[in-house]
Amino acid sequence: MDAEQIAQKARKSISRFCFEECKSYCCRKGYLILTMLEAGLIGAEKRKELEEQGILKSNEKGGYSLYLGTPEKPCPHLSDYKCTIHRKYNRPDACKKFPIFIEGKVVKLSTRCLAVKTGMMYPYIAKWISMGYAVVESDGMYDSDFYNVPLIKA
Repeated sequence: MDAEQIAQKARKSISRFCFEECKSYCCRKGYLILTMLEAGLIGAEKRKELEEQGILKSNEKGGYSLYLGTPEKPCPHLSDYKCTIHRKYNRPDACKKFPIFIEGKVVKLSTRCLAVKTGMMYPYIAKWISMGYAVVESDGMYDSDFYNVPLIKA
């Protein structure tokens, strides 16, 4: 089993917790970094509306930032604490990978995820470490520009 397969198993293990306990906090608070292609998945009409409201903004890297600032204005694909595009292949990478991001030999866990904060990743951390990966926690969200805080190094 490789690191990404372990990450997939870890993500699946917290899915019920996400909508029953956490109430999809990550989709209701913060921001989501999107590529131009991913921003296109929102749909032209919805995209224009979100841009006019200042919720979707272009960034200096040629992508977009989707603001998920309040529970009243969550991700446009969140309904009753459940993601309506979760099973779609062409959803944004940040949505597919959250709260675990693997870059090279580093596994990054988002501390904005309540499952990470409550220690639900510990069984998987041990597996990554045994494979030679460094595991770090980050308060960054959905972006490769994490603030890396070493959690456990291989």
